[in-house]
Amino acid sequence: MKKIIVIIYSLIHFLVDLSCAILVNHLSTHIMNPGPNIFIAILIYNFFAFAIQLPIGILADKINKNALCSSIGCILVASAFAFTKFGVFSCLIAGIGNAMFHVGGGIDVLNMSNKKATPSGIFVSTGAMGIFLGSKSASVGFNKYYILIIVLLLSAILLFWLYNQIKNIDMMKNEIVIIPNININEIIAIICLITTVIIRGYVGLILAFEWKSKFILALISTFAVVFGKMLGGIIGDKIGFIKISLLSLLVSAILFIFAFNNSILGILAILFFNMTMPITLIALCQIKNLHTPRP
Repeated sequence: MKKIIVIIYSLIHFLVDLSCAILVNHLSTHIMNPGPNIFIAILIYNFFAFAIQLPIGILADKINKNALCSSIGCILVASAFAFTKFGVFSCLIAGIGNAMFHVGGGIDVLNMSNKKATPSGIFVSTGAMGIFLGSKSASVGFNKYYILIIVLLLSAILLFWLYNQIKNIDMMKNEIVIIPNININEIIAIICLITTVIIRGYVGLILAFEWKSKFILALISTFAVVFGKMLGGIIGDKIGFIKISLLSLLVSAILFIFAFNNSILGILAILFFNMTMPITLIALCQIKNLHTPRP
């Protein structure tokens, strides 16, 4: 059952991020003129897709219906395509749906991972490819959005089925969040972990490499992100989280020095740097006293 859970969520993660990227790309190229309007629409999408994951996560912990949360997220993303003429509203719906899917899916994968990073590494990896392919949708003339809507709705049904299969399994039940009593060492650890997330976002969205202007190299670098996250979880479970984190960050730091002028070293730098992603998730969850088991 564990493998089925990871496979389902990982594939739908790809689909949700692909759909959201296609939606935003469609709005920016066909519906809304470049300028303040599209900037506001994208800002709203990103705010609701990422910033509100915290309140949604708190609510999801209390309700304890993770797969159902993800299922509703898929429905909202599908619904967003019906409101593309209202760009801002469409982005708002898609953002909320994206957040709900990631929160529900992320909690379920963490619940069944038994403190292992491999499931989380596989789950988080597929989104990068979805975003990349979705961002290229306009350049290949993809406009059959009804296909995405149908597949998203089928995914929602699949997640509803999954919810009914796992809702009574104790290991899949959420823990009750309490106010943690964290010491200074744990605060430093949390700051460092969050910093790696910020840097990873900067590398992925802002830092520009000239060689990525070539489609094939951009595609390979995206595969590096995908396999980096997968390998980080797998190797981390085998040799330890601290060892793989130190090794991957040290190697990537050295390789990034040459990454702007050399595509091969740049791709390797991206691969090694993304190996910390699943480690970050598991490490944050293992900070003591953050959760109390549900009675």
